[in-house]
Amino acid sequence: MKPAPDNAKLRNYLPILLTLPLAGLAELASLYSIQALLPKLAEVYHIPLNQVGLILSAEVGCLALAMLFTGSLSDRYGRKQTIVVSLLLGGILTLLCATVSVWPQLVLYRALLGLAVSGITAAVTVYICEEVSPVLAGVITGYFIFGNSLGSMSGRVIATLMMEHVSLDLIFILFGGLLIFMAAYVFYFLPASKNFVPSATLNLTQMFKGGIEHFKNKKISLAYVIGFILFGSFTSIFNFIAFYLHREPFNLPFSQIGLIPISFALTFFSAPTAARCAVRFGAMNMLSMLLLAMIAGAAISIIASTVPVFIFGVILLSVAFFTSHSVILSWVSSNAPHAKGQATAFYLFCYYAGGAVLGYFNGFVFAKAGWYGMALSVMTGLAVGLLLSRVLQAQLHKQGTLAMVKEV
Repeated sequence: MKPAPDNAKLRNYLPILLTLPLAGLAELASLYSIQALLPKLAEVYHIPLNQVGLILSAEVGCLALAMLFTGSLSDRYGRKQTIVVSLLLGGILTLLCATVSVWPQLVLYRALLGLAVSGITAAVTVYICEEVSPVLAGVITGYFIFGNSLGSMSGRVIATLMMEHVSLDLIFILFGGLLIFMAAYVFYFLPASKNFVPSATLNLTQMFKGGIEHFKNKKISLAYVIGFILFGSFTSIFNFIAFYLHREPFNLPFSQIGLIPISFALTFFSAPTAARCAVRFGAMNMLSMLLLAMIAGAAISIIASTVPVFIFGVILLSVAFFTSHSVILSWVSSNAPHAKGQATAFYLFCYYAGGAVLGYFNGFVFAKAGWYGMALSVMTGLAVGLLLSRVLQAQLHKQGTLAMVKEV
């Protein structure tokens, strides 16, 4: 076997590895700190159980909507510029949350926060695709997703530990300051794009026309549906896990429940490993295995009679979720035939829309049927995602066979 070319060594991408995962960490920490605060928000603002999740749905829904535009913005104005501006605006809006005294205004600011930070993931994924050797693009995307998972973990854990000791305003100030600091960090330390070619204009008609073409591509559109299911399932679990574990028969304090997301750190090992396995065994085969693991995790949470077993099921689901997102995000960026930033943005639109729609819908399921009903709803969606991954694998196999026949 020939040695890998020099640009296919991870050490050559250390500035990227030390910058982009931290940007993802800051973004997700600020966004999902609000999820850990749901019980506190319900108490402070007197919001009923089946409605308090609206604030996260508004945040994620606007994030999803903005994804329709931010991919094209990054295609026009540049990847690094989009990331920096998104972090800066997100920090300002998070600081503004500390000035709020009424519920509708807080929901509005969190919705605007979703709009503001939407450019980060879309721009980062395509930056990696353009600036990193194809051999390592999936691996580095895996580390970026690890940064996301670490942000989701730290945001939830820090917010949970703080909410019993300090005001909500101070929590918002902490996360707003983090985003502003990270904007400066990325500005100074992320290498400028070398392979970026800006689109000639920012034409909205052309943007939507290109989006329709991506949706007509069955390979890409089925991946969009899977992304919708993935994040909707994960969001549903973590929107209501604190409410469930705080009650009988577990009676866990919120401070202990908030430590569960520490398990997200396992993505440091699972996401890059899955990227390598996807290259060897096929991305859709790897994705199918991860979806099965998510289903198994949800099933364990239903049958668990003790806290350790329940938490094991949730950890299995969580790690498989972040890893599967890493696999399919990299796959979409690599397989889009044109306008890769736009294709990735449309995937992320569907992904975050799943969190907003399914997370909100399953709030009503949880209120009516409890954890068992909600977990069964999640398992049903994941089973659909598993089926679609097998359909995609069959399509890829068929295309590969046809290509071989044409060569002969």
